[in-house]
Amino acid sequence: MSRVSRAVLIAAIAMPISTAAAAQAHSQSDPLAPSGQFSVYRTAAAQTPPMGWNPWNAFHADVDEAKVRAVAKAMVDSGLATRGYRFVNIDDGWALRRLADGRLRIRDNTFPSSATPGSDTGSFKPFTDYIHGLGLKAGIYTDIGRNTCMQRWDADTPNLPVGTVAERQVGSYGHAVQDMRTIFADWHFDYIKVDACGVADYTHADPPVTSGAYDTFAPLIVRGNIPASNPQAVEGLYAALGEAIQRWGGGNATLSICAWGEALSALWGGKRGNLYRTSPDIESNWKSMVSNIDSVIDGALYAGPGHWNDPDMLEIGHGDFDAAHLTEARSHFTMWTIMASPLLLGYDLRQSAPALFDIVANPEAIAINQDPAGNQGVPYRNGDAMVVVKTLSGTGARAVALFNRGTKSVEASVSWAQLGFAAGSVAKVRDVWAHSDRDATDRISVTLPAHGSVLLRLRGTPSEVAATFLTNMPGRVNVAVDGLTQATALPMGQFPARVGAAPDGRILKTNGIGAFANSRLEVRADRAFHRFLTAPIVLSGGQPVRFRVYADRKLVGEVTGSPTRAAPPIDVDIASAKIVELVAMTNAGTTRPPMIAWGNARLMR
Repeated sequence: MSRVSRAVLIAAIAMPISTAAAAQAHSQSDPLAPSGQFSVYRTAAAQTPPMGWNPWNAFHADVDEAKVRAVAKAMVDSGLATRGYRFVNIDDGWALRRLADGRLRIRDNTFPSSATPGSDTGSFKPFTDYIHGLGLKAGIYTDIGRNTCMQRWDADTPNLPVGTVAERQVGSYGHAVQDMRTIFADWHFDYIKVDACGVADYTHADPPVTSGAYDTFAPLIVRGNIPASNPQAVEGLYAALGEAIQRWGGGNATLSICAWGEALSALWGGKRGNLYRTSPDIESNWKSMVSNIDSVIDGALYAGPGHWNDPDMLEIGHGDFDAAHLTEARSHFTMWTIMASPLLLGYDLRQSAPALFDIVANPEAIAINQDPAGNQGVPYRNGDAMVVVKTLSGTGARAVALFNRGTKSVEASVSWAQLGFAAGSVAKVRDVWAHSDRDATDRISVTLPAHGSVLLRLRGTPSEVAATFLTNMPGRVNVAVDGLTQATALPMGQFPARVGAAPDGRILKTNGIGAFANSRLEVRADRAFHRFLTAPIVLSGGQPVRFRVYADRKLVGEVTGSPTRAAPPIDVDIASAKIVELVAMTNAGTTRPPMIAWGNARLMR
């Protein structure tokens, strides 16, 4: 390990790197003190959810340069590239060995253009030049540990690294700066997916270790067990990588964190990368797809421009989502679209069935996913019927997915109240899959077949024209502090701050945001509003909670409430404020703080 990378790594594990040094020092002294910042991963990359292709679901480890180049050409020739699919990513299996000086050698038998005369490592520059020449962007893969996922879980693949135990350590652990400089500055990649098997699956009891093939790595992630994991160390490793990527790849390089929602990564991922997995690997069956939806559906406050929840790649083209299952394939795409999820295709585009192409290339669906407001849809549940509402750019613009999780037909409906439309008003409705238009008033109801879905785009009259409710702008809200600790964290897939619901899932009676006390929310006002109004509520617990509102770090409002004594409403001047911060404070000791809500929270123009 170089002296530089060792120093960065140790610093990252000891203390996660902040987006700004001043804010970091400030938060260390008091995490509930206002930062005056929107503290997410700060790059120009991924301002809308990334779109592209990854070979893993199509070819697994049996991937080579010829296949990837042919798929890239097919993306251009078919028109997918013009619809927004830009990234062509290489997954696990490209690294042959790590040399004694720490450099990585490329497997040039599968990527022959990398064989460079006079070079003992080879170069991906000819490959990325080809991808860039098509007008596309190139992505690659590594792991935050010493070894990768394929080395642990695909022992029979012919594309494993070779050499001694040390030479086969092709993960980035101890080489973060060196590897990112090579990948971005020398090879000119635009995107990197960073797995975490190397810090989870090489314990002293794992077969690859007991066989002597790999060194032991004391796990930082114990799968499914947050208290036994080390979230701070995992976050630190990704933070070190993120800083190295920004240094060598610039502001347009995309970092995909793949820690599967473990070690609280869905909660801190937005500070460390552009997209972050919330779930285990998706499989080509309905049950897995629905499970991955559930891992992300309540996380609207944890996503927005530049930082996205990632329920994994699309399984369209495989299993329950192939050309013989178009209802399921359409529902899969509908949900990834409305959840503002990355759209990474994973089937062989050299031979795409026309019916599948019609789904993944639907420009109206893609436009909903890529809407620049960056809001993830908010769910409403009724048994197997799920309705998800996404606020789009433009006055009164909404998208709605009506989705049937089950195997029997169901009725699903969305009301004007859920859409934030004025009662009795008429809305223009566009059916994205049927390509049809109509008008509607007060409610839309549909009958959905088993596994069916409807995707709508609407324009209506807002119930309050001058007000923008925080529930309609989750992409402008960041949960800077969630009020919980590693010991009191919610189980995986459960988010501590939610739109329209308490942290335990109970629907709020007021149009607001539920959270725990001892939390701090950052809101991007961008000097576009002049007042902030809310009716704060204490939902549980016996102790009082103090609610504070800051405008660019200046305290502009403060009230106190309890379950037995309601807090008075807040109506404060925030004129010209860039960042509004909402802080709820209480004395919870070592227990989980009480649940609270910022009821009817809204910004006024």
